[in-house]
Amino acid sequence: MINNSLKLTLVLLIVCSLCVGVNNGEPVSTEEGTMEMILSLEKGAMERWRTGDPWGWTEISAQEVTYIDPGLTKPIVGLEEYKAYLKQLEGKIAYEGSEFIDPKVVQAGDAAVLTYNYRSSAATTEEPKETLWNTTEVYFRLEGKWKIVHTHWSYVKQKLPASLEVSIPVQLSSKQYEGVLGEVMALECVAMERWRKGDPWGFTDISAPDATYFDSGTPQRLDGLEALKAEYAPREGKIHYDVMEFIDPRIHVQGAMAVLTYRFFSTQLNPDGSIAKRTPWNCTEVYVRNEGYWEIIHTHWSFILGERM
Repeated sequence: MINNSLKLTLVLLIVCSLCVGVNNGEPVSTEEGTMEMILSLEKGAMERWRTGDPWGWTEISAQEVTYIDPGLTKPIVGLEEYKAYLKQLEGKIAYEGSEFIDPKVVQAGDAAVLTYNYRSSAATTEEPKETLWNTTEVYFRLEGKWKIVHTHWSYVKQKLPASLEVSIPVQLSSKQYEGVLGEVMALECVAMERWRKGDPWGFTDISAPDATYFDSGTPQRLDGLEALKAEYAPREGKIHYDVMEFIDPRIHVQGAMAVLTYRFFSTQLNPDGSIAKRTPWNCTEVYVRNEGYWEIIHTHWSFILGERM
């Protein structure tokens, strides 16, 4: 339970491993036809979704798919769990307007990340006529077919609910992450340590020149490192919290692309050690290996159970 009166001794349980050298990555590009193919898959599933049929999404999702949306306190992991979740929504979704705003596909070999803002609209007086979304879809080409391995949906301009309960696994000892997960978590931890002390530039230092970005306050996708720096500049020196907790980080890897997902708690403490403020987040970071180094090409942050503003 997110509760300001709790008095806890909070221990950072993440131990970041040292980043080691890796082979040179594949060039990042968009092959002719990839954009059209992936958008065709996405739009086909969305057309079925908006008329109450969610199964188009499962048909184009991989067995290991992970899924985040504003109604969940933890990510869905695996196709069977995803199917069980969508079964509850069958026949309950209906709206008329479906607009993909500025879709962009970035490809690295057999992996691609699709990002866009999405506008859904319905002719009703009971609900808002329009809903704007931030959307991240990561596709891998598996056995010759593009399949979704990770989805992250969130509202554009979100706010936290008045209260929420979030169940998290209890880590009783330090954990050493290995392989690619260890490499990208090392980068993430160092950047986040700088961030929590008011220095946002650790993230820009590991972001690609053409990186894209969503967070809880952006009015649309940010495109390019310069736009991200402009977004971060007003935050310099203004972000401070005492404890950072990475909850259950996971990784999808295909060739030169690695998709890191985790839940994150940023916690500010009172002088007596009790919690002054604790903010729960969903995070997606898409990394690409370029000339032996991992760099972020897309970021998506959202509040857990974030509501429309």
